[in-house]
Amino acid sequence: MFSKSLERLKRTARTAGFRLGAWHLAVFLAGNLFVLGLAYFMLSASLQSKDRADILDELHELGSKYREGGMPSLRDEARQDAVGGGDWFFVRFTDPAGASVEISPLKGGMTYDTARIGRPAISGTTRWDSLPPSSGEEDRLEVASRQLHDGSILSVGRDTSDREAFLERFSNTAIAILFPAALLGLLASVFLTREALSPLRHLADTVREIESGKLDSRVRLRDTGDELDDLGRLFNLMLERISLLVSGMRDALDNVAHDLRTPLTRLRAVAEDGLRPEKTPQERGEALSDCLEESERVLQLLNALIDISEAETGTMELRLERHDLAGMTAKVTSVYSYLAEARKIRFSSSGTGGISLLCDRARFSQAVANLLDNAVKYTPPGGEVRLETGLDGAGPFVRVADTGPGIPEAELPRIWERLYRGDSSRSEKGMGLGLSLVRAVMKAHGGSAEVSSSAGGSVFTLRFPPAA
Repeated sequence: MFSKSLERLKRTARTAGFRLGAWHLAVFLAGNLFVLGLAYFMLSASLQSKDRADILDELHELGSKYREGGMPSLRDEARQDAVGGGDWFFVRFTDPAGASVEISPLKGGMTYDTARIGRPAISGTTRWDSLPPSSGEEDRLEVASRQLHDGSILSVGRDTSDREAFLERFSNTAIAILFPAALLGLLASVFLTREALSPLRHLADTVREIESGKLDSRVRLRDTGDELDDLGRLFNLMLERISLLVSGMRDALDNVAHDLRTPLTRLRAVAEDGLRPEKTPQERGEALSDCLEESERVLQLLNALIDISEAETGTMELRLERHDLAGMTAKVTSVYSYLAEARKIRFSSSGTGGISLLCDRARFSQAVANLLDNAVKYTPPGGEVRLETGLDGAGPFVRVADTGPGIPEAELPRIWERLYRGDSSRSEKGMGLGLSLVRAVMKAHGGSAEVSSSAGGSVFTLRFPPAA
């Protein structure tokens, strides 16, 4: 699995420059095509607006000439516009009876179905028609029609050939500039990304060295402050953390071996002794009972490890219900008060009633029981164990205090670790998972577990978030 991951990492380091270059090119092309399309659309709309404004000006001018001098004035004005070398317009006049006369016909070679030109719905309004060519050309004839004072219809139009030709030249010019620029951008992008990804190649080299057994290898940093340099720094921090975890795992495995070796060895010895032929049925029953007791201890150890792993990974199943905080702790303390009394330890509990808590009753009770078990276990005869529940600005809390020997300052950061047992705790029976389970359960509830300790005792505090 690790070798396959390394190979994938090396392939990524070799091809990342090309992939990022292609991605940059795609973004570059998409962005420029979008801008080009937007510019083309805006330019086309602007040219169309100008053409229509010219058509309306011509329609207004010819309409004014018709009102002044009738049909002769209209013909003279249309003829002067065509002969004068100005813009060409198609002009058609339709009398009130519906007879049409093309005063200024279409350009040579262009054919449109002018019979499709409609009549304005209301006098004084302008109707627009866009006529497709009869041939296979793409140009269209845009025609504005308006009803005159005597009921006749004046139509003025212009074909879009000049506009389409200009837009085509614009598109060809933009594309001719875009693709060489894209090629240069691709080459520059590949070069720059390969240079920028050199820390990733260094990372692959470091992984290769670690795979060969050089666990002290670290990624060379360039101190550039960029994201890839941060990646290398985080990778080095991860390696440091892994080194600490490996060291901690060695200690944990030693503790596991110590805790499992005794019950398993005893389990085997009791089973072998119970199988001896001279044993009576009663003695064999007692041996079987001892085997069950030892197997239960091993099962508790394994279940605790599973519970902690589920809580730390966020997969622990919690049955959240509303419970009274003081009521839950009272049932736990009733058990440990007798144990404390047997060990000649003063036990007291106090708290504020009416605090409703949303939690998993069984899991929470287990966490409180672990704290009380430790407090009673490590408090010498004549000492005191106190349990307090309450509510402050930080939310609901449960506090367990004892007058035991305290926890050495050097061990405080590690007491929450799985299977960790301090030097002073090895003389007592235990698995080294109680506090780990306490913190894991509180983490699953969104809360926290805190500790303070001195030579005069320790204080453990379980805190729930205010929303609980």
